[in-house]
Amino acid sequence: GELKQFTRMDDSFLISVGVSQRKANTSAGVPVSSRKFGEFAKAIPGLELTPNTATFAGGLPIMSGAAHVGGIGVSGASADQDEECAQAALDAVKADLK
Repeated sequence: GELKQFTRMDDSFLISVGVSQRKANTSAGVPVSSRKFGEFAKAIPGLELTPNTATFAGGLPIMSGAAHVGGIGVSGASADQDEECAQAALDAVKADLK
């Protein structure tokens, strides 16, 4: 859950900084997407109140083989587009994660 890399596009909304970091923190804390965490939160009252988490798409776990090694979070577009960008980033480094 320690921030290793952060990049913000010029002119992106400042609020997306914290949102992307909460999405990453969610998927770094549990080996599921922030979208899936949101589904869990609907079924488990109070889970959505967990500090520094997000309950919508855009955060994905980083896996090295079967080991959960971190999370990535993207914010600034729609939640679905954020998740697509996060997946594209993971796909780009897939060979390095084995």
